[in-house]
Amino acid sequence: MSGDYILLVATVGGSPEPLVAALVHWRPARVWFLASADTECVINEKIVPLAEPQGVQLDSGRREILTLPDAQDLRSCIARLRQLTPHVQSWLARGDGHRVVVELTGGTKCMSAALALHAHRWPCTFSYVGGGERTKGGVGVVVGGTEHIFHMHNPWDTLGYQAMEDACALFNRGESAAAAERLRQARDRAEDPAVKRELSTLEALTRAYAAWDCFDHGDAANRLKDVIKNRNDLSVAFGADAGDRLLDQIERHRAHLQCLIENSHIGVALVRDLVANATRRARERRYDDAVARLYRAVEALAQIRLRDGHGIDTSRVSVTQLPQALRTEWADRAEEGTLVIGLQDAYTLLERLGDPLGSHPVQSRLRGPKSPLAIRNQSILAHGFQPVGESGYTELLKATVELGKLSQTDLPTFPRIPEMTALQDLP
Repeated sequence: MSGDYILLVATVGGSPEPLVAALVHWRPARVWFLASADTECVINEKIVPLAEPQGVQLDSGRREILTLPDAQDLRSCIARLRQLTPHVQSWLARGDGHRVVVELTGGTKCMSAALALHAHRWPCTFSYVGGGERTKGGVGVVVGGTEHIFHMHNPWDTLGYQAMEDACALFNRGESAAAAERLRQARDRAEDPAVKRELSTLEALTRAYAAWDCFDHGDAANRLKDVIKNRNDLSVAFGADAGDRLLDQIERHRAHLQCLIENSHIGVALVRDLVANATRRARERRYDDAVARLYRAVEALAQIRLRDGHGIDTSRVSVTQLPQALRTEWADRAEEGTLVIGLQDAYTLLERLGDPLGSHPVQSRLRGPKSPLAIRNQSILAHGFQPVGESGYTELLKATVELGKLSQTDLPTFPRIPEMTALQDLP
């Protein structure tokens, strides 16, 4: 890291030599010493006097001390270490060349464990001072002068573990696109080809469901095809059993998407897709978005029935297809003998044609100024300025399900990504 500006975060124990060796090796521009009440004095009395003659600048402007309340209490150590994260972020934000090194050698095992646990989210390098010779027959402390610095990039970062953990949480909250972007960033940083491939497969998985959420069924199906082709990566990430269960869902979902693609005209499968999408938006408390999808589903049910049962296209209705009473009623709306009809008119036409869907009991709840459809029209995403609440969404969902004779098992449900085997097995 020659030429870099290093922020060294180091635990402090009773033996100064290992930490001095780390300071001489890294030559940091700034240091945060993590000490207990018992070892805080070691910094000024021993570490600084030993390091400065070797060219390490440790004047008061270059060092800070964070005292841990109880060096034997893991919980309190981690809680106190939270104070460091803003300083680390600020240091890294200064630009290229600013690096963070986490030195774990000094202090109690509890202090070192707390720092390693807390720093796993930082872009950093882990450092440890070992040596070629130890006291007590090779099992004691490192003999002064034989210190050797061992270091490696944060394994949670280089192995993609942190990205996987973050992506799982995002995906399971319904934030598929954000999960995909997190995995992309990790994939671009990874050096190991196997890690890159695994992250790419998981990125394809999350991007597939992000595309599905945007009704891009073709892109979603293609990406799921890539995931199925690289199925072994799922077993590596999630374990054989969980990976197989996830793969089973993926294969069924791809078949479902293919059905939507091959029957691209409006059909009941698309209505189910709209309702399932609405339930996902509602889980995010995006009720205006959810109700917009349900409105479209209610409209689509009428369009499907008119098309399949009566040969009528709502975007181009010939006046000759209308019952006599409606021909007179809607005559002034026709242009060149045809007219376009919306949701309410579609159900009115079905009713006048004697179709059961037009006289469905739910229809009485969907008409009038207080119907859930009217609530949707008053939505800030439609024609009004009033956001839709949970009760409005719930009422329209119930009406849509009854009208379409849908059940929960009819609706495609996105999978939950399990915890990765890699996380469970990490030492």
